[in-house]
Amino acid sequence: MERMRDGEAVAPAGRAGHLEKPPNKVMRLGLPAQVAGFIREQVVRGALKPGDRLPTEQEFAAEHGVSRAVIREAIAKLRHEGLVVSRQGLGVFVASPDAANSLTLEPNSLADPEDYRHLYDLRLILESGAAAMAAEHCTGEDLADIERCIDDMAKVDELHRDYVETDISFHRAVAAATKNPFVALFIAFVDVKLKESIYVALRSLDFAQTRAISEREHRAIFEAIRARDPGAAADAMRSHLRNSSRRLGL
Repeated sequence: MERMRDGEAVAPAGRAGHLEKPPNKVMRLGLPAQVAGFIREQVVRGALKPGDRLPTEQEFAAEHGVSRAVIREAIAKLRHEGLVVSRQGLGVFVASPDAANSLTLEPNSLADPEDYRHLYDLRLILESGAAAMAAEHCTGEDLADIERCIDDMAKVDELHRDYVETDISFHRAVAAATKNPFVALFIAFVDVKLKESIYVALRSLDFAQTRAISEREHRAIFEAIRARDPGAAADAMRSHLRNSSRRLGL
């Protein structure tokens, strides 16, 4: 398993399922949440795998310079999420992925550009499929909502966060048109995690030109959905997101 050093992950030298003692102790702000986030990140990255045993409370407390009560609370949080399980007399183990009952991304899970690229790849998969579903299941009201979002984007004459909000509103309107609440939930979760990075990246571009290009791409998605052409809708969404990721340097 990896350990922390100044907010970065460092390859371990110890045995599988155990953490090497970090040179810097965990910061004192939100200790249980930080410890839980550290473990969660290791699970997400695959450094901790299903069946791996976590250190004991005492070992963990010594490694991170916190009390056993902090470790106990962090483990309880992860147990509630379904990421770890306790086995009487044996310890705490990483659970099978199908046991997880919530989805969380801590800020340090998106610490590197590569993390954002991976999240954008997930967005590409989710939203191209959503566009295809929207083309099959949308209502007249859905189409009006989607088109309204495009019109709102066109009205923004300078870069500020309102533009990013209208952009995300478009994608959520498409997701809502799928009539699948789980699709809408996951797309909303991913998009909100990318919102700030999109805004920051846009600041380095010619806004008027970028807005015009983006509007054409969104309009192509809308027209394919209105034509009830799932294949064309998926292709238009895929093209838009790929172009967008290139423009934003993701």
